[in-house]
Amino acid sequence: MDREACTSHNVLERILLDESAEPTNLPLSLLEDITNCFSLDHQIGSGGFAVVYKGVVGKGTVAVKKLSNTYGVHENKFQEEIKCLIKAKHKNIVRFLGYCADAQGKMKEYEGNLVMAEERNWLLCFDYACNGSLDRHITDATCGLNWRKRYQIIRGVSTGLVFLREKGILHLDLKPANILLDSHMVPKIADFGLSRCLSQAQTCAITQNIFGTKGYMDPEYIRSGQIGFASDVYSLGVIIMEILTGARRYCKDEHAVGRWMDRLGVSEGDMQLEQVRVCSEIAIECMDLDPAKRPDACHIIDRLDKIEGPDKSDKTGINNSFTELQVNLPREQFEERVGNPAAKSLQADVEEHSEILEDAAKTIERPHFQEGQEKLGQLSLCGGQDTMEKLNRHETSNSSSISTLFYGFSILDMYNKTAYRIFDRNNRRISEQSHFINIFTTEELRPIIMSSNLIREVNSAKVYKGVVDDALLAVKQMFNADEKQLKNEVIIQSQIIHKNIACLIGCCLEMDNPILVYEFLPRGTLHDILHSGSKVPLNLDVRLNIVAEPAQGLAYLHSQARTKILHGDVKSANILLDHNFVPKIAVFDLSRLIARDNERTSFVIGDMTYMDPVYMQTGQLTEKSDVCSFGVVILELISRKPTYIDSVWLVQSFIEFRREGKKATELFDKKIAVTTRDLVILDCLAEIAVDCVTLMWIKGPQ
Repeated sequence: MDREACTSHNVLERILLDESAEPTNLPLSLLEDITNCFSLDHQIGSGGFAVVYKGVVGKGTVAVKKLSNTYGVHENKFQEEIKCLIKAKHKNIVRFLGYCADAQGKMKEYEGNLVMAEERNWLLCFDYACNGSLDRHITDATCGLNWRKRYQIIRGVSTGLVFLREKGILHLDLKPANILLDSHMVPKIADFGLSRCLSQAQTCAITQNIFGTKGYMDPEYIRSGQIGFASDVYSLGVIIMEILTGARRYCKDEHAVGRWMDRLGVSEGDMQLEQVRVCSEIAIECMDLDPAKRPDACHIIDRLDKIEGPDKSDKTGINNSFTELQVNLPREQFEERVGNPAAKSLQADVEEHSEILEDAAKTIERPHFQEGQEKLGQLSLCGGQDTMEKLNRHETSNSSSISTLFYGFSILDMYNKTAYRIFDRNNRRISEQSHFINIFTTEELRPIIMSSNLIREVNSAKVYKGVVDDALLAVKQMFNADEKQLKNEVIIQSQIIHKNIACLIGCCLEMDNPILVYEFLPRGTLHDILHSGSKVPLNLDVRLNIVAEPAQGLAYLHSQARTKILHGDVKSANILLDHNFVPKIAVFDLSRLIARDNERTSFVIGDMTYMDPVYMQTGQLTEKSDVCSFGVVILELISRKPTYIDSVWLVQSFIEFRREGKKATELFDKKIAVTTRDLVILDCLAEIAVDCVTLMWIKGPQ
């Protein structure tokens, strides 16, 4: 070890030992050294956006989070995470030790020329929590952690939330997988990848992009895009109830509280049973659908303080041992003494707002990671833990369902060393499941993928215009391609033949970044036609056709295709038009073949102005999800207004007119709302669209 490396080791070791030390910039060479160059045997967790490695520093241990897709994360977002972590210094928040934002130039072939490309390495360093995430410690009341430990975890997480509130930090992804436990089972809130820092004058903010985990996301955030401190309180309520019951199906479990009665010891029975009751009430209040009715985190701590047992020495989470005795108290006497919140206020609240909450509680999903018990430990630092599977609470597994496609490599090394091998391997597998598509060569397509031929960028891809064998084509080059999304798009579109769906002509999987080749549609996207500066004229008859024909395309996907297909990303930017303004649905990278795939997903990402609120809350993608999104497109088409502008959601404007029993005439595009006939047609279209997007239409239009 050279002198510089030795000095860096000493700095990190001193920070690790000194609780008052501030996080600092750490050299890449140091982080490579302590993780054995990010070797697989040091890997302890992985997620959609990062891999976490265990690092050894002297006699101490750290966790190093390495972003695996730096080009998919904006630099400002990385800086926001660091800013939140530096401000969040508290015993119930994972301790942040340092960061590395290393960028180096490296020669790379691009468009036939050697250019200097930037290789990014973004890393974060944390104290190591040896007991892993709370997620893997949760069981029902009959086994697992005793009540005292669970209560201290509830109190610790609540205390951490109070601190974040004081610092103006919104976490926005609070869940058991993002709560780590140290050697004394003290909870530490982790993974600030989605966090936002608010100014002193702010209490809330509005966002158009939805990121989060189903079941833990605030319904108000999903509905309106408004985020605030009450958003984290909602997530806390779900976590508390999960700690109490061991599952999110708590509203169906009438015996959960009674099971604690059976397990708790006689000597402290009354006090601990009171704690169970109060924690149940707090959880229910936190999950109120009206953010204004949820308790403040400080109020939660005050209530917990009032029911604290006589031994308060373990507020840090270091618990004294005591003997647990069985108590044989009849259930009727128990409920008479402490009540049954699950059968009273919880039941009433859930029945009143059953649609979102019941769907969110239908499955128990657990992270499924790489080998060994320790591999589960630091997953919450990774972010994007969207590869999940249904597991029994007492099952474990040593295999991994998380793709390792890009893990462990820098961007350039990944392209140079692994991309060809991976896509060459997939070429045969994808082609075997696909029909009627051409396989293009690199030589045929390389002249097309030049900046001068670029026509648009969409979903981490660039689309070029070019000619092959006298045919005008649209060539879509995908960057940071996810193997499953690539497979989906090729397999699904190779099975579709419909005049209102963009035709996939072929693909090329030989290049570092895979390419899909489509028919060229010269009018571009409906979104650009409606909202670009030129604003192409569209009369009412053309707009009627643009409504009717994609509806036929969706009907084909849902009920006439060989296998039912859900698009999953219907919006005006994904509808293309040909010379004659014939609309065609495009971009199938998020689509699903329902006969082969689960309709649920754990991690929801997308443009919330088009997405079905039920899908955002529960991860349940259905035909209604596509219909809801298409309803938004109809409103966009008849008003020629963006879906969200000046803090006003277009859908909400139309819904308010309906609630007031008024026509939405003033929202229509004035250029097509001229005659009485025009207004009758537009009113009819508005009614259809609002029916599509209104949550009350549980059986919504087809």
